[in-house]
Amino acid sequence: MATDAILKITKESQASLMGFMQKVIEYHTSNKMELINKMDIIDRAYARFKETEATLNADGGIDIREASVPCDVFDNKDRITPPIVVSQVDAYVAYLAEVFLSGSPLFPVVSTPATRKVAEQLEVLMDDHAQIGGWAREFLMFFRDAVKYNYGAVEVEWDAIEEFTSLNEFMTGTGRRLSRNDKFYNKVKRLNPRNVIRDPSVIPGNLSKEGDYVGYVERMSMTKLKRKLIKLQKQDRAFNIQAAMDTGQIAALHDGTLAYSTDPQISQYITAAGYQTKFGVDWDAWAEGKTSNGRRTPKYGAMYEVCTLYARIIPSDHAIRAPQPNTPQIWRIIMVNNQVIVSAHRIISAYDWLPILIGQPVEDGFAEQTQSIAEGEIPFQNAAETLFNIRFSAARRAVSDRAIYNSNYIQPRHVNSKSAAPKIPVNITPLDNTTLDSVYKQIPFDLRGTETTIQDAQTIVQFSKELHGINNPRMGQFQKGNKSIVEWNDTMGGSDARLRLPALTLEHQVFSPFKSICTLNIFQYGD
Repeated sequence: MATDAILKITKESQASLMGFMQKVIEYHTSNKMELINKMDIIDRAYARFKETEATLNADGGIDIREASVPCDVFDNKDRITPPIVVSQVDAYVAYLAEVFLSGSPLFPVVSTPATRKVAEQLEVLMDDHAQIGGWAREFLMFFRDAVKYNYGAVEVEWDAIEEFTSLNEFMTGTGRRLSRNDKFYNKVKRLNPRNVIRDPSVIPGNLSKEGDYVGYVERMSMTKLKRKLIKLQKQDRAFNIQAAMDTGQIAALHDGTLAYSTDPQISQYITAAGYQTKFGVDWDAWAEGKTSNGRRTPKYGAMYEVCTLYARIIPSDHAIRAPQPNTPQIWRIIMVNNQVIVSAHRIISAYDWLPILIGQPVEDGFAEQTQSIAEGEIPFQNAAETLFNIRFSAARRAVSDRAIYNSNYIQPRHVNSKSAAPKIPVNITPLDNTTLDSVYKQIPFDLRGTETTIQDAQTIVQFSKELHGINNPRMGQFQKGNKSIVEWNDTMGGSDARLRLPALTLEHQVFSPFKSICTLNIFQYGD
């Protein structure tokens, strides 16, 4: 691919762009916690994770290994959380995957007979890009984000991937040699919603069309950052490479916070320290570390914080000499560790849309306030969990007696033994006229009021299905009752009606502009 020559971005322009990005990131970090807290609650409900007596470790994460042992083992170990949130979310994700990702090719191209040949070529190219870039996998993660948080994001970028081919050169006597070429394609990247930076003045569904900026923050190891910068350099789009590599580890903002937000802990077995702080090899520490038998000792944890921002800027405001300097243009700016600008170039996008597309399956104009499908199911899951565990607690109480005993005659460790058939010694002497009934008195248990809790929980579960239109057959479960084929098709057609609403919303928010951006990229940059 022939790339455009890089515009000479002066030091003055770099400083101006860096100041602009720093202000954007600062505003993002100061206003992101409400949305992130909402996502954390949804993730824990989706994973049915319960924070019992967890303590915060030094990094602010949760380390359940330091939790104290609970007094009642049953109440903590055996609590049952009905899988309402995960079942509803996965049912919606499966439906969206069936609508958008089940075809072959993934995105067919429709044309008139006169342009049939060109349409077939475009269809083959799009399908080739989908295979190379793993579009289906990225969109599946996007669907899950959109259904869980009512907020998902994907980036569409014209990127390069290295291809290796073996060439025969028998005529020259060398036999075979390896050739490496760059293959350019439309890259689709699912973005973590926690680290999406966006213009808050427009609703998410209109962000790509009307927003002033949108971007994301990610963490990279030294080798990953180096590969990214080398790729940009080959396209004549990188500068300050050595300065970026010399910034070292992640730098905090002026208030001590970081732009990157980590995911919450959702496992009782893998702690926050187990997966959030082990990022990769610190190659600087490797080179400067102690040696053992002539070998370097690797260390872990060194990462770079890389911010990519698509912004509508006026080049003249940043002292950039570019065509149409007084016209708002979309530029892609990359900054490392909030200190060094390493790339800045103009993006020509279809319909002048920002190439990061935000999807909200449930859209009513209230932006992040709108409840997601997962969020709407959380109260039903909590209510059903309470009812289920009331019934289980009552059953345990019915089979394990509660009593009053005299500790002068019976040891507490004997009475509270976990054995199913304990032998309890009692020190009763005939001289004090004490009987066994006066030493140990069982308290009768009344089960009234808890007999119908399981039925009540099932009613709550049924309410949760009615909330978002997921019936039993839609979830692969058998439905009782005799129906003809016509009646059955009408019933399932009615259930499809509500599921089609978020699919139609995502089609117009994300997939329609996505296909236009990909098409323009092919005609603009492709061979």
